[in-house]
Amino acid sequence: MRRRHPQRRTEAVDGHSTPGRFAADLRGFTLIEILIALSTFLIVLFAVYTSFESSQATYAAGEQRADIQQSARIAMEMMSADLRLAGYGFPTGAGAITVANPTAISFWADLNNASTVIVADVGAGNITLSVQSAAGIQAGNIIHLINGTVSEQRTVAAVNTGVNPHTITLTAATTNAYPWGSQVGRPRLVRYCWHDNPNLDGFAPPAACGALVANTIYKDEGDGGGLQPVANIQNFQVGAANFLTQMQYFDANNNATATPANIRRITITVGMQSPPGAWRQQAFTMISDIRARNL
Repeated sequence: MRRRHPQRRTEAVDGHSTPGRFAADLRGFTLIEILIALSTFLIVLFAVYTSFESSQATYAAGEQRADIQQSARIAMEMMSADLRLAGYGFPTGAGAITVANPTAISFWADLNNASTVIVADVGAGNITLSVQSAAGIQAGNIIHLINGTVSEQRTVAAVNTGVNPHTITLTAATTNAYPWGSQVGRPRLVRYCWHDNPNLDGFAPPAACGALVANTIYKDEGDGGGLQPVANIQNFQVGAANFLTQMQYFDANNNATATPANIRRITITVGMQSPPGAWRQQAFTMISDIRARNL
């Protein structure tokens, strides 16, 4: 490299020195000057890189936290909405919740709102029901006829939605009479189950979930599709009458209970943790208190 700084020189004219033109300084840079400049550049570059890396880590952490929060909300909202409907379309006092153990819960509920009501009195011994709407009911379905504490279960032989009102034909005659306004329930057996790996909660995996991928909540909507994953969950469990668990069941007096028939309130804690990776793992926890309307 050469210096480009101008340098004044003098010229002799008739034995006298007079100012002359500027001349270029061609001495170049010294090694010390180059090292100082290079060191300064590297310090600035390192500061820029450090700032970028910190911003990148903050952005990645925020994005990761947003992802796990969204997944936890999806799981929580789905479970909460379903559990609030436990017993809908099912006879009162007939045991809508069938399983409530540390890692699984099963309950009867009409999640699709297929249930309807009778619009013309039905006498005992009849096989035809006139209903408000039979759009969500098909031949082969099992329905529940409900009038207060009186109920019975029947199988549907045929449905006619081309007439008004719609009609449902049963495979067997009714045992009881059902007046106008009686409910025709079409519940399905809904199941949730989960297990962790490694085993953090100390509970054995449910039989239905044990062979499936761990750390995931599974749901069976009762439509024949079997268990399907809801969301990737870690440190989540469905518990019984134990305040150390993350799902607790309570009776009508708000006492913890392990008896499915006595359950009236459920508290769920969903804990989600990001998978291991380049950034620090993050955890997010949500709690929901649910009162089933139809139990």
